[in-house]
Amino acid sequence: MNQRFQATCPICSEELTFVAPDDYASCRDGLKAIGCPLNDCVTRERAAAAVLFSMFSREELKTLRVHEAAPGGRGLSLWLWYNATKKVFSGYYPDKPFGTMVGHIRNENLEAQTFPDRCFDLVLHLDVMEHLFEPFKAIAEIFRTLDFGGVCIFTAPTYAERTESEQVAFRSSDGVRIVGEPEYHGNPQDSSGSLVTWRYGYDLPLLIQRRTGFDVEVRRMQSKDIAVLGPMTEVYILRKPR
Repeated sequence: MNQRFQATCPICSEELTFVAPDDYASCRDGLKAIGCPLNDCVTRERAAAAVLFSMFSREELKTLRVHEAAPGGRGLSLWLWYNATKKVFSGYYPDKPFGTMVGHIRNENLEAQTFPDRCFDLVLHLDVMEHLFEPFKAIAEIFRTLDFGGVCIFTAPTYAERTESEQVAFRSSDGVRIVGEPEYHGNPQDSSGSLVTWRYGYDLPLLIQRRTGFDVEVRRMQSKDIAVLGPMTEVYILRKPR
């Protein structure tokens, strides 16, 4: 049944009218505000923002050293663009030198970053982990680049029916080996899309904790008040000890 309701967006703080074809199945990508001032933000961005602003004030975020990987050009990324004064946005352009700028985006391989140690207070990435061949190398690199007490907040599609995460695409001497049918998601830096390499399950916090020094928390919400409905609303919070 079609949904239409009022909610306060946790990114822009405006009360808006949200619409979706139903109250669950389509909402991760299909629940949007009419006349959204932030370029049609989607549910995972609102979920991440709700977590972010529960941990840091908006004033505090303006001066934190922030790294966002693969910014989407809308929603929370757009808020950071306008408000965070010490931000770095990064993207992946393998045909260009890593550590250089491509427009306003710094070219980075998340699995082998060029940033110095302990240079950020906050790292964000939304729906990036499922496209990395070595996601736990990327998480270890984030741990390295975060200062003591720093936080990483991210989203990744997490399958309710999976107790164990599964890698479904591998680098090989012949290129890329794919298990099953290939799946691609939209990519703000590449119109051809991004191959899904991992499907994550309930064990993801354990996998992260075993491979890094992070403490891991997961928040999942269903809330009309902030327009966060649907499957896969998990937001992961990684804290580097002080």
